[in-house]
Amino acid sequence: SPLVLLVPEQATFQTEYALASTPGLTGFIRAQVLSFRRLAYRVLQEAGGAARPHIDDLGKRMLLRRLLEQRRDEIRVFRRSTGQPGFADTLARTLGEIKNYCVEPEDLVSASAALRDLQGAETLAEKLEDLYLIYNDLEDFLADRFIDPDDYLNLLADRLALSGAVRDGEVWVDGFSGFTPQEYRVLSSLLHNAGRVSITL
Repeated sequence: SPLVLLVPEQATFQTEYALASTPGLTGFIRAQVLSFRRLAYRVLQEAGGAARPHIDDLGKRMLLRRLLEQRRDEIRVFRRSTGQPGFADTLARTLGEIKNYCVEPEDLVSASAALRDLQGAETLAEKLEDLYLIYNDLEDFLADRFIDPDDYLNLLADRLALSGAVRDGEVWVDGFSGFTPQEYRVLSSLLHNAGRVSITL
């Protein structure tokens, strides 16, 4: 059965080195040190979902610029900013953060509608509507074409049961100061599919 040590992305090499240099441990084959993203890559390779090419940051920024240009007449708050250098980067980071917190395009519409009734919140409501238009267009374009790396963890949570990467194995989660809602979804799936999960707090 697999042995997986799940650590933050930046700590994988250091943790693997520490494991390899453990006194009395002459080697290891079953044990793996993985980050959430690396675990997602392994699971999607095995359980499917990685067949579509992924879109990188530059491709996403280019796509966002195109979508902004197409929606130029409908966007209200962001209209003046669309042509400014760095706006597509900021928008890409914002949408990545939105995805990390499992916010769907429809959630932005609901939040905007709720804000419309509050005095002084009209601009925020309009920003959310602008974000909805771009986010929804982005998701429509990516569907059946590309995988957004910001969606890897949601795919991992959905496909973990179909993979032998952790099935009936032991998983240790260490080194995290907190988790995003996407990571909580993965942890929930791990608890259902692994034989044992230990989390250090």
